[in-house]
Amino acid sequence: MKISFELLTDAEIRQVHDASLRVLEDTGMRFASRKVLDRLAAIGATVDFAERTARFPPRLVEAAIAGNQELLRKGRRLHLLNGVTSERTGTDTIRAKVSGGCEKYLDWGSRSIRAADAESLLRFIRLGDLLPEVSFVGNPVVAATGPGGSKIDERMRRIETAALIAKNTRKPGSMEVWSEKEIDLLMEIGIIARGSREAFFEAPCLVTAKETISPLFLDENASDILIALAARDLPCTIIPMPLTGMSAPATKPGNVIVGNAEILAVITAVRAFHPHALVGGGAISGALDMKTGVASFSAPEAILQDIALAEVHGRLYGFDFLVGSGYTDAKLPNPQLVAEKTMKYLLTYLSGRASYPVGLINSGAVFSDVQCLVDIEICRYIHGHFGSFGDFSSIGEITDLVREVGIQGSYVAADHTLRHFRESWMPSIMDRTSFSSLTDSQAGDIYANAFASIQEMHSRAEFWQIDPSAARAIDQVVRQAERIL
Repeated sequence: MKISFELLTDAEIRQVHDASLRVLEDTGMRFASRKVLDRLAAIGATVDFAERTARFPPRLVEAAIAGNQELLRKGRRLHLLNGVTSERTGTDTIRAKVSGGCEKYLDWGSRSIRAADAESLLRFIRLGDLLPEVSFVGNPVVAATGPGGSKIDERMRRIETAALIAKNTRKPGSMEVWSEKEIDLLMEIGIIARGSREAFFEAPCLVTAKETISPLFLDENASDILIALAARDLPCTIIPMPLTGMSAPATKPGNVIVGNAEILAVITAVRAFHPHALVGGGAISGALDMKTGVASFSAPEAILQDIALAEVHGRLYGFDFLVGSGYTDAKLPNPQLVAEKTMKYLLTYLSGRASYPVGLINSGAVFSDVQCLVDIEICRYIHGHFGSFGDFSSIGEITDLVREVGIQGSYVAADHTLRHFRESWMPSIMDRTSFSSLTDSQAGDIYANAFASIQEMHSRAEFWQIDPSAARAIDQVVRQAERIL
């Protein structure tokens, strides 16, 4: 089966690029960091230090793009590490992400929203490690309290969370970075988790992207962290979150142009410090709902804007790009949430991306393990619609079978059915049973089945843990972090 899905023409992609260059040349971008402004001035940007803005001659931006392209030609790999977005995977296999950095989670058993704690974090990490479709286990929640309810010092939350991830999954993903001081500590935990420094740099983990503040602003902390990541050859990614009609113009092209200008400005700034840095981008855009004044991440505009920007980066620049597929508007698991997830995942898949953030609800503020299983079922359902239609080389066998079964016969007992029925897509938690009563049907809906499946998995699983010597090494990094942070 061949699928072709493109939003923009080549001419429109070029228009986005040219308009982004004009924005950076005429309006520029504000940087809170003086050292970034100094460096940009040194390479030829027009800097207004009083306004903290830099205007970029197009040649500077084009040179930064060309520098990235040259590194890719030399065999460097662009690592885009973020737990709420989707990147190209080079495969049609589902590669789900259990991540998100949420402060709260949904306790399905009590139907309540709770503050993240170490016990819930461990439970979600283990679930991600058990699920075969999950390839990336980051920080679904960031623990605020440790075992027994003791409060974790705010300066230690990322380190404590990363340590728990590294000890309890073979699939470590991303981790929030809020301070430059955290980077080396998180990197050390990642090296232990991967088994060696070489393996870590081949597949970095436990760091993540930073965000601009739309429109056209990068704060000092984000600047410092991006430059520090680049200095260490760690994944260096910038993700704008422009809102159509609020922090970006009230059209989809306007949103894409502002988002692209922000990404290109940051690529240029980071590479001004570290020309060896391979800097990438992504987008988690939304739209302002003019009736409510609330940001929507599941409006059709949101995913289409991100995919359009991905086409600019993929088809014009030759870069992979993160699409914001993880956030939805629905507050709780319900039909709205299923509809939003299905459409975002479908368009993500059609854009060439088979990596999906799962389990996030309420605009990414809350993590839900039952939603995690429902999301994976949605992904499986979408993938079931594509791929090979079947083997046409055995048409003769089929016509012989039809003759054998005859008119008004049944194929249930045929050997052909026994050989082939497993080729059909089979749900894991969707309900295909016959209707008996409304009560029974409600008791076995997709969310009830997901909750029961989770309970069963946790009751019978043998959970993986890292080697005891590696666990001790991670504990030593945590103690070091307590002294440093």
